[in-house]
Amino acid sequence: MKKSNLLLLFVTLVVVVLVTACGSGGDSESSKEENEQKSEQASENEKENNSASLDKGIEKVLTSLHELKNTIESSPGETGKINSNGKTLSESWEPIEKKIEERNPDAYENIEKSLYPLIGEAQKENPDTNKLTKLIKETNEKLNQFKDKVSSS
Repeated sequence: MKKSNLLLLFVTLVVVVLVTACGSGGDSESSKEENEQKSEQASENEKENNSASLDKGIEKVLTSLHELKNTIESSPGETGKINSNGKTLSESWEPIEKKIEERNPDAYENIEKSLYPLIGEAQKENPDTNKLTKLIKETNEKLNQFKDKVSSS
């Protein structure tokens, strides 16, 4: 009788161990799926944060452009103010420059074609206000087009 009880106990232990091992395999698959879902969700959240950050950065550049335009219209002879606005424009562009280049190299190149000459002209000793006005308009249009593209994606 003792041998059969021992055998029964041993078989029960083996069954318990096997059931536990099989059960954890299913949990492992479930955990993998949960981790993949969390990873996808984190990736989506990161994209949304990057888009929001980029959107804010573009707004800051657009605000700097607007301030430069207002200075040219109200005080075209105040070179110091124009130079200062040009510097502010450059500083507002720097934080988002790489993000735009990584996200859309073509849009980045397009924006650069008017933005860099604008910054350069605004920081000259005697800036050409007609040239600045033209470059502000071009840059503003390009940035707004890119902003719309970022907002819709």
